[in-house]
Amino acid sequence: MASIVLLEDDVDLRDEIAHYLEFEGHQVQTCGAISQCLKLCAHQLPDILIVDRMLPDGDGLELVSDVRKKGGRCGVVMFTAKGASQDRIDGFLSGVDQYLTKPVRLQELAAVVRAVGWRLQVDANWHLVLQTWELKSPAGDIIRLTSQEAGFLHTLILNHGRVVSRRKVIEDMGKKLMDYDPRNLDALLLRLRKKVVLVTQIPLPIKTVHGAGYTVTSDFAVSDH
Repeated sequence: MASIVLLEDDVDLRDEIAHYLEFEGHQVQTCGAISQCLKLCAHQLPDILIVDRMLPDGDGLELVSDVRKKGGRCGVVMFTAKGASQDRIDGFLSGVDQYLTKPVRLQELAAVVRAVGWRLQVDANWHLVLQTWELKSPAGDIIRLTSQEAGFLHTLILNHGRVVSRRKVIEDMGKKLMDYDPRNLDALLLRLRKKVVLVTQIPLPIKTVHGAGYTVTSDFAVSDH
């Protein structure tokens, strides 16, 4: 099970969530402010960080940005009353893996924690080979790509940690924006996901951010051969 740091300033809610996740088998440390969380994460990041957004000493998104700058493999789940579309986009842009709005059902939060923990175990160190248009999975499986699939992946990998707009992907693929139907990108990604699952039995770590674009959610290496 996962090591978790839970950052929530509501004491009753914090205790309720911590007890539930501990019952599920996780190791949970709790805190109520960003400053306290930074101390807990100073020497080693947890497997998963669960963060409220509006906190006494700042915005939880700033903490997430700081965590991502440190590098390392840490899943981030944000839960907050700010559930508007732009708030969710801001969360994903800051490096959030999953975004839940309050009130949070404990069963749903636990399921999300399991899903994020599972992803951390299976999606490290993918490898894109540009010369042969091959994608190698963490287990060593080889997925043959088309030139467009390889170019699509390459653009996302070069912008790791950021959401890449459809416009940029289209331009980097050498297409004219006025002549290319953006829906073709969704079809390309769907084919690519199916191809990867067929070969590896695990999902491709690419997230579609509605209204914003695409982002990779794992570490990728890139080489010419």
